[in-house]
Amino acid sequence: MWLDMDPGIDDSWALVIGMSQCNIQGISTVAGNVPLANTFGNAKRIMSLIGRQDVPVIPGAEHPMLAPLVTAREFHGEGGVGKWEGGGSEVVADDAVRVWNWWTSHPEALDQTHVVATGPMTNLGVALLAHPELADRFASVTLMCGALPGTQLDKAQEFNVYVDPHAADVVFHWAKRVQLIGINVCHRALIPIRDLERLGRYGRVGEMLSRMLSFYSERSRGEGGDPGAFPIDDVVAVAAVARPEIFTWQELPLAVVREGPLRGTVVVSPVDLKRPPVRVAVSIDASAFRDWVWDSMEYYRSDDRHA
Repeated sequence: MWLDMDPGIDDSWALVIGMSQCNIQGISTVAGNVPLANTFGNAKRIMSLIGRQDVPVIPGAEHPMLAPLVTAREFHGEGGVGKWEGGGSEVVADDAVRVWNWWTSHPEALDQTHVVATGPMTNLGVALLAHPELADRFASVTLMCGALPGTQLDKAQEFNVYVDPHAADVVFHWAKRVQLIGINVCHRALIPIRDLERLGRYGRVGEMLSRMLSFYSERSRGEGGDPGAFPIDDVVAVAAVARPEIFTWQELPLAVVREGPLRGTVVVSPVDLKRPPVRVAVSIDASAFRDWVWDSMEYYRSDDRHA
């Protein structure tokens, strides 16, 4: 698995769980929840905390393709990681290698690799436009974004598509073997706030997540309809690759509204555009998902590396 992220609090939990359950080939970061300097620095610090500096962390895009950056600091905090003091910014040099170039120069790292994108899709969009051969390189591309067309939501737009709708449309158009995990499904897979007490079992990793999630859960509680619970959208995207059997799927050709008052809306593509079908999650076994989350966290219990 390759994680393309904008950490961000739920991205951070997705990263922690991904490292416990999957063979992570690399991590790329993008501007989204907070600017790129923060998302890159947050990913590097988390990997240091869990003792996995061997996994490459590569910066990507500093802003969307054709629009100013919109952030979500009100949900994630000024640095993107809530109350965790380890989350200060780390400046990315202007001449740093970017992920789209890293992918083309390290093809061996992509063989049979599943990309999971939990932030704006700018990195993937730039990669596909600059290096079209990447369209068929990955085993799959799983996107936490948007919503199944026609579903009733508790938000008008989903953040990742809204921030960079042009990049999202490029991915739907050109990437192969795309999966969509929309917020209509993520907001069924809620974590009860009382469950956060369990993080105390998991050493420094649990302490880090507790400081992040105490901030995030108070701001996102009630999304999905339960005031005593909150969604962790990005963790659901990792589960879609690690545990696809707990989802129900449907194939649809999709496009994105890129401008105007409906910017960021995912729609079924007109037949004459001949878009390839996207594998869309339409439901999730929420109980099985929560069990998987806490079973995954057992990796960090009583481990001297994380104590």
